[in-house]
Amino acid sequence: MAVRRVNDSLLGPLERVGLGWAASRLPAWVLPDHLTLIGLIGALLTAAGFILSCWYLPWLLLACVGLLANWFGDSLDGTLARLRHIERPQYGFFVDHTCDLFSQVIIFVSLGASPCTHFGVACLGLIAFLMAFVYTLIGLQVKGELRITYLGFGPTEIRVLMFLGNLLVVAFGVVDLRAWFTPFERFDYVTIHDVFISILALAGVVLIAVLAVRRARLMAVEDPAPVHAPSITKALN
Repeated sequence: MAVRRVNDSLLGPLERVGLGWAASRLPAWVLPDHLTLIGLIGALLTAAGFILSCWYLPWLLLACVGLLANWFGDSLDGTLARLRHIERPQYGFFVDHTCDLFSQVIIFVSLGASPCTHFGVACLGLIAFLMAFVYTLIGLQVKGELRITYLGFGPTEIRVLMFLGNLLVVAFGVVDLRAWFTPFERFDYVTIHDVFISILALAGVVLIAVLAVRRARLMAVEDPAPVHAPSITKALN
Protein backbone atom coordinates (compact mmCIF):
# COMPACT_ATOMS: atom_id res chain seq x y z
CA MET A 1 0.00 0.00 0.00
CA ALA A 2 1.35 3.41 -1.00
CA VAL A 3 1.63 5.74 2.01
CA ARG A 4 0.48 9.35 1.69
CA ARG A 5 2.02 11.71 4.23
CA VAL A 6 -0.21 14.56 5.46
CA ASN A 7 1.94 17.33 6.89
CA ASP A 8 0.35 20.79 6.82
CA SER A 9 2.52 22.06 9.66
CA LEU A 10 2.35 25.81 10.30
CA LEU A 11 6.14 25.87 10.50
CA GLY A 12 6.56 23.30 7.73
CA PRO A 13 7.84 25.61 4.96
CA LEU A 14 10.63 26.94 7.17
CA GLU A 15 11.33 23.57 8.75
CA ARG A 16 11.69 21.72 5.44
CA VAL A 17 14.22 24.27 4.15
CA GLY A 18 16.22 24.10 7.38
CA LEU A 19 16.19 20.31 7.53
CA GLY A 20 17.25 19.98 3.90
CA TRP A 21 20.11 22.42 4.49
CA ALA A 22 21.27 20.59 7.62
CA ALA A 23 20.96 17.10 6.13
CA SER A 24 23.06 18.01 3.11
CA ARG A 25 25.89 19.18 5.38
CA LEU A 26 26.07 16.31 7.85
CA PRO A 27 29.24 14.18 7.76
CA ALA A 28 28.99 10.89 5.88
CA TRP A 29 29.48 8.88 9.08
CA VAL A 30 26.29 10.31 10.60
CA LEU A 31 23.42 7.88 9.99
CA PRO A 32 19.66 8.16 10.59
CA ASP A 33 19.95 5.86 13.63
CA HIS A 34 22.40 8.32 15.21
CA LEU A 35 19.86 11.11 14.78
CA THR A 36 17.06 8.99 16.22
CA LEU A 37 19.25 8.38 19.27
CA ILE A 38 19.93 12.13 19.56
CA GLY A 39 16.17 12.72 19.58
CA LEU A 40 15.71 10.25 22.43
CA ILE A 41 18.61 11.77 24.39
CA GLY A 42 16.98 15.16 23.83
CA ALA A 43 13.81 13.89 25.47
CA LEU A 44 15.82 12.72 28.49
CA LEU A 45 17.55 16.13 28.74
CA THR A 46 14.15 17.80 28.56
CA ALA A 47 12.92 15.60 31.39
CA ALA A 48 15.98 16.40 33.49
CA GLY A 49 15.44 20.13 32.96
CA PHE A 50 11.77 19.97 33.90
CA ILE A 51 12.42 17.93 37.06
CA LEU A 52 15.38 20.03 38.21
CA SER A 53 13.32 23.21 37.73
CA CYS A 54 11.40 22.22 40.85
CA TRP A 55 14.41 23.52 42.80
CA TYR A 56 15.73 26.19 40.41
CA LEU A 57 13.66 27.56 37.53
CA PRO A 58 16.60 28.36 35.20
CA TRP A 59 17.03 24.60 34.78
CA LEU A 60 14.22 25.03 32.28
CA LEU A 61 16.91 26.25 29.91
CA LEU A 62 18.25 22.69 29.93
CA ALA A 63 14.76 21.56 28.96
CA CYS A 64 14.93 24.01 26.05
CA VAL A 65 18.23 22.48 24.91
CA GLY A 66 16.65 19.05 25.18
CA LEU A 67 13.65 20.12 23.10
CA LEU A 68 16.00 21.41 20.39
CA ALA A 69 17.94 18.13 20.40
CA ASN A 70 14.71 16.14 20.32
CA TRP A 71 13.45 18.15 17.34
CA PHE A 72 16.80 17.92 15.54
CA GLY A 73 17.07 14.16 15.86
CA ASP A 74 13.42 13.30 15.36
CA SER A 75 12.90 15.57 12.35
CA LEU A 76 16.21 15.00 10.59
CA ASP A 77 16.54 11.21 10.64
CA GLY A 78 13.94 10.63 7.93
CA THR A 79 15.13 13.64 5.91
CA LEU A 80 18.68 12.28 5.90
CA ALA A 81 17.54 8.80 4.87
CA ARG A 82 15.52 10.17 1.96
CA LEU A 83 18.31 12.51 0.87
CA ARG A 84 20.87 9.70 0.74
CA HIS A 85 18.38 7.14 -0.62
CA ILE A 86 19.06 4.78 2.28
CA GLU A 87 15.46 4.41 3.47
CA ARG A 88 14.53 1.29 5.42
CA PRO A 89 10.72 1.61 5.37
CA GLN A 90 9.74 -1.05 7.90
CA TYR A 91 12.73 -0.77 10.25
CA GLY A 92 12.78 3.03 10.05
CA PHE A 93 9.05 3.32 10.69
CA PHE A 94 9.23 1.00 13.70
CA VAL A 95 12.28 2.57 15.34
CA ASP A 96 11.29 6.17 14.62
CA HIS A 97 7.73 5.92 15.90
CA THR A 98 8.66 3.78 18.89
CA CYS A 99 11.24 6.36 19.95
CA ASP A 100 8.69 9.12 19.35
CA LEU A 101 6.23 7.34 21.62
CA PHE A 102 8.71 6.98 24.47
CA SER A 103 10.07 10.50 23.97
CA GLN A 104 6.67 12.18 24.21
CA VAL A 105 5.67 10.15 27.28
CA ILE A 106 8.95 11.13 28.96
CA ILE A 107 8.49 14.80 28.08
CA PHE A 108 4.85 15.13 29.14
CA VAL A 109 5.28 13.21 32.41
CA SER A 110 8.34 15.25 33.39
CA LEU A 111 6.48 18.45 32.45
CA GLY A 112 3.81 17.42 34.92
CA ALA A 113 6.49 17.01 37.58
CA SER A 114 7.72 20.58 37.01
CA PRO A 115 6.29 23.79 38.51
CA CYS A 116 5.04 24.82 35.07
CA THR A 117 1.79 22.87 35.14
CA HIS A 118 -0.32 20.46 37.16
CA PHE A 119 0.45 16.78 36.68
CA GLY A 120 -3.15 16.11 35.69
CA VAL A 121 -3.05 18.77 32.99
CA ALA A 122 0.20 17.33 31.60
CA CYS A 123 -1.48 13.90 31.52
CA LEU A 124 -4.39 15.46 29.62
CA GLY A 125 -1.91 16.68 27.02
CA LEU A 126 -0.32 13.23 26.89
CA ILE A 127 -3.71 11.58 26.41
CA ALA A 128 -4.47 13.90 23.48
CA PHE A 129 -1.08 13.10 21.94
CA LEU A 130 -1.60 9.36 22.34
CA MET A 131 -5.08 9.61 20.79
CA ALA A 132 -3.62 11.42 17.79
CA PHE A 133 -0.80 8.85 17.61
CA VAL A 134 -3.18 5.89 17.60
CA TYR A 135 -5.62 7.58 15.20
CA THR A 136 -2.72 8.19 12.81
CA LEU A 137 -1.85 4.49 12.89
CA ILE A 138 -5.50 3.59 12.26
CA GLY A 139 -5.57 5.92 9.25
CA LEU A 140 -2.36 4.35 7.99
CA GLN A 141 -3.87 0.88 8.21
CA VAL A 142 -7.22 1.59 6.57
CA LYS A 143 -6.34 4.32 4.05
CA GLY A 144 -2.56 4.35 3.70
CA GLU A 145 -2.53 7.90 5.09
CA LEU A 146 0.13 8.96 7.59
CA ARG A 147 -1.14 12.15 9.22
CA ILE A 148 1.65 14.11 10.91
CA THR A 149 -0.32 17.23 11.81
CA TYR A 150 -3.85 18.23 12.79
CA LEU A 151 -5.03 21.73 11.81
CA GLY A 152 -1.42 22.75 11.27
CA PHE A 153 -0.25 21.49 14.66
CA GLY A 154 2.23 18.68 15.00
CA PRO A 155 5.24 17.70 17.10
CA THR A 156 7.28 20.71 15.95
CA GLU A 157 4.63 23.23 16.98
CA ILE A 158 4.20 21.51 20.35
CA ARG A 159 7.95 21.71 20.98
CA VAL A 160 8.00 25.39 20.02
CA LEU A 161 5.18 26.19 22.45
CA MET A 162 6.97 24.32 25.25
CA PHE A 163 10.22 26.10 24.39
CA LEU A 164 8.60 29.55 24.51
CA GLY A 165 6.70 28.67 27.67
CA ASN A 166 9.95 27.67 29.36
CA LEU A 167 11.57 30.97 28.43
CA LEU A 168 8.58 32.88 29.83
CA VAL A 169 8.80 31.03 33.13
CA VAL A 170 12.55 31.63 33.39
CA ALA A 171 12.02 35.34 32.68
CA PHE A 172 8.92 36.03 34.79
CA GLY A 173 8.52 33.02 37.06
CA VAL A 174 5.46 30.81 37.37
CA VAL A 175 2.59 33.28 36.88
CA ASP A 176 -0.66 32.45 38.66
CA LEU A 177 -3.53 33.48 36.37
CA ARG A 178 -6.16 33.48 39.13
CA ALA A 179 -5.49 37.18 39.72
CA TRP A 180 -6.70 37.98 36.18
CA PHE A 181 -9.49 35.44 35.72
CA THR A 182 -11.95 35.03 38.58
CA PRO A 183 -13.32 31.65 37.31
CA PHE A 184 -9.90 30.21 38.13
CA GLU A 185 -10.18 31.12 41.81
CA ARG A 186 -11.55 27.67 42.69
CA PHE A 187 -8.16 26.12 41.84
CA ASP A 188 -5.02 26.23 43.96
CA TYR A 189 -3.14 27.91 41.09
CA VAL A 190 -3.43 28.14 37.31
CA THR A 191 -0.42 28.68 35.04
CA ILE A 192 -0.09 29.70 31.41
CA HIS A 193 1.00 26.13 30.65
CA ASP A 194 -2.19 24.84 32.30
CA VAL A 195 -4.40 26.99 30.09
CA PHE A 196 -2.68 26.34 26.77
CA ILE A 197 -2.25 22.60 27.32
CA SER A 198 -5.91 22.24 28.34
CA ILE A 199 -7.18 24.21 25.34
CA LEU A 200 -4.99 22.38 22.81
CA ALA A 201 -5.70 18.96 24.31
CA LEU A 202 -9.47 19.43 24.35
CA ALA A 203 -9.45 20.91 20.85
CA GLY A 204 -7.36 17.96 19.65
CA VAL A 205 -9.70 15.37 21.14
CA VAL A 206 -12.75 17.07 19.61
CA LEU A 207 -11.01 17.32 16.23
CA ILE A 208 -10.07 13.63 16.25
CA ALA A 209 -13.68 12.72 17.10
CA VAL A 210 -14.97 14.84 14.20
CA LEU A 211 -12.43 13.36 11.79
CA ALA A 212 -13.30 9.84 12.95
CA VAL A 213 -17.03 10.34 12.36
CA ARG A 214 -16.41 11.84 8.93
CA ARG A 215 -14.03 9.03 7.99
CA ALA A 216 -16.51 6.39 9.17
CA ARG A 217 -19.25 7.88 6.97
CA LEU A 218 -16.97 7.92 3.93
CA MET A 219 -15.83 4.36 4.52
CA ALA A 220 -19.43 3.19 4.97
CA VAL A 221 -19.98 4.26 1.35
CA GLU A 222 -16.64 2.90 0.09
CA ASP A 223 -17.02 -0.38 1.98
CA PRO A 224 -20.80 -1.06 2.07
CA ALA A 225 -22.44 -3.87 3.99
CA PRO A 226 -23.29 -7.03 1.98
CA VAL A 227 -26.69 -6.86 0.29
CA HIS A 228 -27.72 -10.27 1.61
CA ALA A 229 -26.12 -10.23 5.03
CA PRO A 230 -26.69 -13.45 6.97
CA SER A 231 -28.84 -13.17 10.07
CA ILE A 232 -27.26 -13.33 13.51
CA THR A 233 -28.99 -16.67 14.20
CA LYS A 234 -27.55 -18.28 11.06
CA ALA A 235 -24.13 -16.84 11.74
CA LEU A 236 -24.12 -18.34 15.23
CA ASN A 237 -25.25 -21.72 13.92
